[in-house]
Amino acid sequence: MEYESFIILVSDRDATVGMISAMLLSSALATERTALDARVRVLIEPEIITGLEAPELPEEIRKIEEAVICATISDIENANLIVAFSGIDLVKLDEIREIGVAAPAVNLCQFVDNLEALAIHSDVAPNDVRDVVVGAALQFGISGGSSNCSICEAKEANSIDYWLNIADTCSRFAQAVHELRS
Repeated sequence: MEYESFIILVSDRDATVGMISAMLLSSALATERTALDARVRVLIEPEIITGLEAPELPEEIRKIEEAVICATISDIENANLIVAFSGIDLVKLDEIREIGVAAPAVNLCQFVDNLEALAIHSDVAPNDVRDVVVGAALQFGISGGSSNCSICEAKEANSIDYWLNIADTCSRFAQAVHELRS
């Protein structure tokens, strides 16, 4: 059975972090094991992406060839989840809220811990995984979850460990989504 795509918008207040994390998240979710047909889109204009200077990245990350795709208006209107790493871009979040998009917005570094805990105790039908992820994100926000992460706020763009931690977070998210249905 085919399901409609689960659209994840990356709306990071740091354009470089947004671009690289969108690539990493898309790559992590582009496996046969993923329980979602996920489409990761970044809320950055194409002309900004072409002007960004990528920091020095670990070799493991440089090898990833996943394309960064900018969100279309259709992607934005149909978004299921909004994520960030160094903090949600509140201006863009306000803009998409004004057009009626109610997708939960979370800092993935913190939310992934909650999703992993939920996955340990869940056995979800494949067609319910998307609802469980969205529900968990809503609950995370309501219970005081933050759209900021102190580790990511203090990012050191030139630190190899910083980028490896983001890659690890993306991988853990994809794994937790998979484990929801296991």
